[in-house]
Amino acid sequence: MNNIKTETERRSRHAEGGDPHHYPYARHVRTGWKQDADGAWSHEGEDAHLWEVFCAECGDTDGPAQLQSPEVQALRGPYQGEHRAKHAATRHFKLT
Repeated sequence: MNNIKTETERRSRHAEGGDPHHYPYARHVRTGWKQDADGAWSHEGEDAHLWEVFCAECGDTDGPAQLQSPEVQALRGPYQGEHRAKHAATRHFKLT
């Protein structure tokens, strides 16, 4: 079974009672990051051509990639296409 999901698939699985403990997932690269007064990040757009891998369990705190640890940046990508991002997420999942 493929344990790597897009963000929509991951949220659906979590809502169905799936295991949320370690699920890296592929998503479009988010753009236009802004931080609110409480420190929470939000984004205004997505790059339709680039993908990234997000894994909160490995320390990704969301927000701009350049503010993440070198290990998280290496996992995030970006990747040219969904297939490559999902492949990277699958490889990461198998190593954890």
